[in-house]
Amino acid sequence: MLGNRLVTGLVSLAAFTGAAVAQDEGGTMIVLDGSGSMWGQIEGTPKIEIAREAVGRMLADWPDNRQLGLMAYGHRREGDCEDIETLMDPGPLDRDAIERKLDSITPRGKTPVGASVRAAAATVGKNGSVVVVTDGLENCGADLCALGEDLAASDPSFTAHLIGFDVEDADGQLACLAEATDGRYIPASDAASLSGALQQVSAPEPAPEPKGPLFVDEFDRAELGADWTVNNPDPSGFILDDGTLVTMTVQPGYMGDAEDQPNVFRWTAAEFPEGDWDLSADFAARMGEVQSLGGRRAIVQVGRHADIDHTISAYVYRQGNSNDDLWLRLRAMSGGTETRAEVEIAGDVRGYDLAQILRDFEEKGARLTISKRGRDYVGRLTLKGWSLQEGGPEVIETDPIQILRTRGDPALFAGTLGSEQTVAEFDRIEIVEVE
Repeated sequence: MLGNRLVTGLVSLAAFTGAAVAQDEGGTMIVLDGSGSMWGQIEGTPKIEIAREAVGRMLADWPDNRQLGLMAYGHRREGDCEDIETLMDPGPLDRDAIERKLDSITPRGKTPVGASVRAAAATVGKNGSVVVVTDGLENCGADLCALGEDLAASDPSFTAHLIGFDVEDADGQLACLAEATDGRYIPASDAASLSGALQQVSAPEPAPEPKGPLFVDEFDRAELGADWTVNNPDPSGFILDDGTLVTMTVQPGYMGDAEDQPNVFRWTAAEFPEGDWDLSADFAARMGEVQSLGGRRAIVQVGRHADIDHTISAYVYRQGNSNDDLWLRLRAMSGGTETRAEVEIAGDVRGYDLAQILRDFEEKGARLTISKRGRDYVGRLTLKGWSLQEGGPEVIETDPIQILRTRGDPALFAGTLGSEQTVAEFDRIEIVEVE
């Protein structure tokens, strides 16, 4: 790859897996309607009894490592919209204790769906979820659509599922709350459909399956052409050669650092799908050699870029400090607000052979990916048949960051924050839609 290539016109060419950082899964709160209407019967059986049995069946299949809590409303006082009680905080699964609490719920009061969901959201924490079983619509004045938007804005990782049990959601309030938080609204009319609905919202989501690339560019031509736009182009710093886009640093900085940063490559012919996607770029990079007092401050990026205030990128970053660390970083700017996640992937201490790692980046290459799943974005580095340490992982991920929306074109960049140049070869970029 790069180590054996001399390019005319480019001078001074000097530069969801095993390693993913595990996330603490948030708890789930079951919110059970204890309003007076739950004494209504379906085929001779009170709805509260049907609900208790359906939740009990759900508990039989509930994973032991997923935290679960229980809340009820309207079960203690008539006509009181503040009658909301946390019967069990989310914690390790205790089936017997939850079933005893279920048996203690005696319907008698109002239906404060909104207030109970807001209270449950404050209890379950990050990545938490709420499952509401209600046989009535909100009758304590809450606007469930506005509540859903508020919860989604304040904590994009929160999800509310609502099961309408023997109730018609004609105005779509229950569905609106669920959809705003990326949850589900499921109507249920009897014992069987209620059990099925609970199983649907409590079962772990299957891993999404890629549909295949929507857009692919392998740079197998002489010029970038009309499909690409180069911000502040400096033609001395890039060329297409033998099926690769070869680019080198012409000015210190990185994509998203300054509006006049040269040679930010934007793939303006490609479009992102509305839902989930992976944006990936295959590259090899010359990021310098090991030095006694730190190394080159090299950067290789793939991202979605509109301007410096609206950009997200995943990048390998050689920090160039005394430990000469290498990092995988995910950085986003949304309306001028920065969010980032990063993980140290190598250095010249703690058993890393940094010289070999730098050779492998240059000779074997890697893949950089940004994965969007709902409002979560993850940066991923996939090594091509090599690892950073013996027996080490070939795939590394950042923690997810939550962003309500991103905009801009797929983009590539290679740069530095020092005086030495970085050279990168990009031989493929693709957008994959994920179901």
